[in-house]
Amino acid sequence: MINILIADDHQLMISGIKSALSGIEDFEFVAEAGNGYQVLEILESGIRVDVILMDINMPKLDGLSCTKMVKKKYPDVRIIALSQYDEKRFVKLMVKNGASGYILKDAGIDILETAIRKVHAGENYYCDRLSVRLLEQELKAENIRSLFPKLTEREVEVLNLICQEFSSQEVSEKLFISFHTVESHRANLMQKAGVKNTAGLVRWAVENDYVD
Repeated sequence: MINILIADDHQLMISGIKSALSGIEDFEFVAEAGNGYQVLEILESGIRVDVILMDINMPKLDGLSCTKMVKKKYPDVRIIALSQYDEKRFVKLMVKNGASGYILKDAGIDILETAIRKVHAGENYYCDRLSVRLLEQELKAENIRSLFPKLTEREVEVLNLICQEFSSQEVSEKLFISFHTVESHRANLMQKAGVKNTAGLVRWAVENDYVD
């Protein structure tokens, strides 16, 4: 038996999933939650949950934060992101926070059943349409990045610290290099990125996946 918790702030979505999967004998819907805090309360109550279908956009405590908290305290619970967002950044964040699967809310019931079974078995699952979308985004990102020279290992280190809002003096202390060397790296990075200031550099770094 696979014990399932549905976390979504739209009751219609919860009811629709339960109704669609109600005929599957080894699926047991043990609880439902409208926000992340309710998910944590259910788990703390001792109810056995094998798989959580986790909406990303929920009030009070969203699915991204809740996923991270659940996996830290209940590592054996498997989580599938159930979302309307197909952007790469949301998928990366959910996977980084511990989700084992990601499917879109308009996916078919057969896809949802497959996702639950695979994730419960210890595998990862991403719906085919999402995979195609992510591949397109990856190819676009690679094409954009290819327009710029490669960064050195030291430049990547400096860039990461700049994106974490460290000053040049703080970067020099952390990397044990001089202040002037940091400023030189900063200038080189801006030239390679084709930007005029630090804000533009940070935006470029995020858009081109040099930092999370």
